[in-house]
Amino acid sequence: MKHLSLVLLWLLPCLAVAQDEYYKPGKQPAPAKRTYSILLKDGTQLRGELVRQDSSEAVIRTPNLGEIRLKSDQIVRMEQVGAQAEGAYFPNIFPQTMRITPTAFSAEKGRLYYRNYFVYLSQFEYGITENWSVGTTFFSFYPSALFSLNTKVSLPVSSRVRLGVNAQYAAIQTDGFLFNGGRGSLEGIGYLQGLVTTGDRRNNTTFGLGWSISNGDVSRNIVGTFGLVRKVNAKLSFISENMILFGAGSVNFAALLSGGLRLDRRRHAFDLAVYIPVATGPNTSFIITLAPFASYHLRIGK
Repeated sequence: MKHLSLVLLWLLPCLAVAQDEYYKPGKQPAPAKRTYSILLKDGTQLRGELVRQDSSEAVIRTPNLGEIRLKSDQIVRMEQVGAQAEGAYFPNIFPQTMRITPTAFSAEKGRLYYRNYFVYLSQFEYGITENWSVGTTFFSFYPSALFSLNTKVSLPVSSRVRLGVNAQYAAIQTDGFLFNGGRGSLEGIGYLQGLVTTGDRRNNTTFGLGWSISNGDVSRNIVGTFGLVRKVNAKLSFISENMILFGAGSVNFAALLSGGLRLDRRRHAFDLAVYIPVATGPNTSFIITLAPFASYHLRIGK
């Protein structure tokens, strides 16, 4: 220990001198410039230095065009290039949905999207215009057991606010179709939801209010939704979607709370989350459980 103490006493002055030398004026190394390759939604490719970036825009300094301001929703992909590249920046390219519930953003015009929830449910969505999309959802292994059609129309009110209406019709086979040769009865359910989304495609908050329609009658159940999306880093987005149901019947109150991450990639993404269902009613005891969740998103085509 005595020898170790002597060594430390000898090293400390050396480290202090080295530190003083490093911090002398003119001794600090200049920060390395980082060059990025940027792909825009219209197919334009740019190459330049990233000056700054926030949730709404990025400023790029290019050799030929000087500084260019790009809106966040214009950027499809941003990758650092060169020997010291630290990786790629991937935006959330599936802003039209959180995990289960939609936002007021629409699918990109002319793009086909595929989503899979826990293997059992598959969904396709297509952007007809910048403000109108259509889709279908079905049970992956037995499509006639659950099949639905949905459409969403949304309009920008300002640069940071969008309004939308989402309508869905689902046909569900009941009465034990799996054990009766698929001869169960068919029940149709409609759902209409209004949406308000604030923010941009990477960081946004969505409020929704919806009603279900069964056998031509408007349900007394009202469904409220609240969700938020926040970009955490270059390849991760945090997503929380939450639902509350008020009504009458066997369940008077039900809620679904969640939190999880979206692993953003160039053309696809993975969602990993945990849901907490809560329910109470005259014939239902108060229930709180934890349910893991996984889903996969893919944008088909270039």
